[in-house]
Amino acid sequence: CNNSNCVAYDKVCNMANDCGDHSDEEGCGNSFQCQTYKYYIPISKKCDGIIDCHDTSDECNSECGREIIAGTVLKFLAWTLGGTSVCLNSILIWKSGKLLGNGNKSARINRGVKLMICIGDLFTGLYLLTIATVDRIFGVEYCRRQLTWLTSSPCAALGIINMFGATVSILSMTYLSLFRVYSIRHGRIEIVQNLILKNNLCVGVIVLCSFLIAYIPLIDSFENFFVNGLTYDKNFRLFISIVNKEKHLDVINSYFGKIKERLLTWKTINMLIDLMFSNDYGELKKKKVHFYGNEGVCLFKYFVKSSDPQLKFVWTTLSINASCFLCITFCYSIINTGSKRMNRKLTLMMGRSLNADLSDKRNKRLQRNITLIIITDFLCWIPVIMISFLHSLEILDATFLYAYSSIVILSVNSVINPLLYDDFLTKKAKSIFRALKAKAFYIKPSQNLQRNFQPGIQIKMVDMS
Repeated sequence: CNNSNCVAYDKVCNMANDCGDHSDEEGCGNSFQCQTYKYYIPISKKCDGIIDCHDTSDECNSECGREIIAGTVLKFLAWTLGGTSVCLNSILIWKSGKLLGNGNKSARINRGVKLMICIGDLFTGLYLLTIATVDRIFGVEYCRRQLTWLTSSPCAALGIINMFGATVSILSMTYLSLFRVYSIRHGRIEIVQNLILKNNLCVGVIVLCSFLIAYIPLIDSFENFFVNGLTYDKNFRLFISIVNKEKHLDVINSYFGKIKERLLTWKTINMLIDLMFSNDYGELKKKKVHFYGNEGVCLFKYFVKSSDPQLKFVWTTLSINASCFLCITFCYSIINTGSKRMNRKLTLMMGRSLNADLSDKRNKRLQRNITLIIITDFLCWIPVIMISFLHSLEILDATFLYAYSSIVILSVNSVINPLLYDDFLTKKAKSIFRALKAKAFYIKPSQNLQRNFQPGIQIKMVDMS
């Protein structure tokens, strides 16, 4: 040893300080030394995504530091998609709110449900901007402050906002598709008589169901199903990182004797751990890692394993979303078929007149929007459901996909929906483009053209848009 002590050769590189000055472990390739407390862990545990040092130095270092949103591309998408979603949906909410009381009663219902979709997508946009702001604030320091963030109330609030917005949006889209099919099959008079009184109830049910799905995982009465683990005060080096039920069970069985796992609730765990230690040196502080604290983006825990107690709740929620997607697809397929049939009838009755051509253009635009609605909903939810299924079978570890899911897969609909469900923004964009194009290609009439112009000739302009 460097301090002139001697140790047996088999104690060199055994991840223990046998010399007293750590010289027997210097230069060893099989271990990593934690910075603050100077103990050793196997090198395989360095940068493996699990904190093994009390000071988090095995995961928070120059080689493998973590951020909430990793990579420049994801950061850019979070700001871009979030900002675009907030702007587009805010414009449509203002426009829909202004016109909400205009028109007949069926038009009000249609406009009101579109308003609900915009509100749900606005929540998603606000979630993206907030998580991007938090990522900017924490930066590379997130790795060391990870446990503080995952157990915090702001993280739980972000999870509720994101899940509430996504659920309001998908349920409202489903309700709108059913309403449109009903209006086609039964006509406007019956809609006014039968649905106007029920519309407010349906909207109330959508809001209530969305809130319950988002908030139920945080209710203390259901903590045994949704709490992921506990974190302990760093000043008391009892446990490292997040401690799940299995680790608690091992410690409690060693101290109190055999306890059945099915009887071990989080309330019981708190009570038994408190009995193990005195309060002479201060209270042993613990924090719950809530349902939305499984990753830094504070997303709904879509990816669960077969052993997770949240499995049934998560798969029930995913089944609801899949059913909504199938319902939307079925309804718009009926609308598309009805639109084609109506277009053929008009063509037979009116021939290729101007009104028939306008109707044909309108139907083609409707069919294009229907196709885009179905495709975007498919790309939003089906990949998440498939990944969750593979994760639950432990074929794929999808934990690293939470950031991609929250920023790209589940959020892109909040940008596309305002363009598909209301043509106000597209019409504005087209009019601006036409104005710019006309200005760019405007040619001042020459004197010869002005001289040859005959005042007696009248030119009638017809708007074909």
